[in-house]
Amino acid sequence: MDKYLFLLIAVFLFVPWFVVWFFREDLRQRMLKAGVGASIFGPLLESWFLRDYWRPPFIFEEPFIPIEDVIFGFVIAGLAVSLYDAVFGVKNIGAEKSRKKIFGMLFILCFVSLIVFNNWLGFNTVFVNTFTFLLLTVVMLWMRRDLVMPAIFSGVLTALVSIPIYMFLFNWLSPSYWDSYWFLADTEYGMTVIGNIPLTELLWYFSWGCFAGAGYNFVSGQAKVKYARYSF
Repeated sequence: MDKYLFLLIAVFLFVPWFVVWFFREDLRQRMLKAGVGASIFGPLLESWFLRDYWRPPFIFEEPFIPIEDVIFGFVIAGLAVSLYDAVFGVKNIGAEKSRKKIFGMLFILCFVSLIVFNNWLGFNTVFVNTFTFLLLTVVMLWMRRDLVMPAIFSGVLTALVSIPIYMFLFNWLSPSYWDSYWFLADTEYGMTVIGNIPLTELLWYFSWGCFAGAGYNFVSGQAKVKYARYSF
């Protein structure tokens, strides 16, 4: 059963993803674009996590690219760029200049930071990645102050949608999962909340939600405006 748990995280995340997709036709393009991009780069990022953060069993082991990473990257990116708009009933309009080149450099810094702080200096991947996402979000918000609240709430909502899924999978279906596959278990960083949910997981979801939630509008030059028609 454990080898299906990572896939089940992604499968269950598709529930809120499909809700947003169904009710918000205007958000579908951004959900697809962000999802495709993350499904490509997700497995590359995961290669760092497998070294020192966790080593979950996969349905298909090496040399295959884990299908779980591809699916998870697709769905979590689509959610992160759309949850704020869906929950708070806003639409996106072209009101700012696009900053694709700047975002591209920031994105590259995500991997540079892993090489420097993880490979060279030995800091754990999850802390390097989480801190980098938050730091780069601050950089974007310094240039786009209007995205402060969308970024924060995107982070909160992205973390919140994961909680009931993790509660079901790891408090009920496989309570010993993190003890078996999480390298931080039984260390000073192995804190769990709400039962068997690693605190590092929620912090990562929050940081990713902040980064992606602000990043799409930062790249596209779109601004968010209230539009009651789009409220749930």
